[in-house]
Amino acid sequence: MRTDKMTEKELEAYTEQLIRQVEAEGLLPAPVHMKQEILERSQSLDYQIRVQTRQIPKKLQFFYYSLKVGAAVVMALFLVLMVPKEMPEMSGTAGMAVQQEESIGNKLNQGMRTMNRMLNSMNVYLNHNGQTED
Repeated sequence: MRTDKMTEKELEAYTEQLIRQVEAEGLLPAPVHMKQEILERSQSLDYQIRVQTRQIPKKLQFFYYSLKVGAAVVMALFLVLMVPKEMPEMSGTAGMAVQQEESIGNKLNQGMRTMNRMLNSMNVYLNHNGQTED
């Protein structure tokens, strides 16, 4: 029976009919040789290769995630170590210190933007390769 053009009432009637038929006759048993065929196919070389190729992108995704977490930890430690513990007093040299801090901040921002672009390009590359293999 075609289900693509059935109305909701027809579909419900068909479902009820199927339920009554299964209750009366029981489920059909699986073919005797089905288990053996499944085991043989799962051990075949071409199936094993397909399974292995699907696992590679997951390993790459884990590696990429590990890189991102590692980079975040390194940057967090770097920022913690770079921030002065005490603010310098405002004197003639304090203006130079503020300018130096701003230039360090600009360099940090630029480095973080570069790292972000590299990670995004890696992510695009990994996503593109993962979609073509599936």
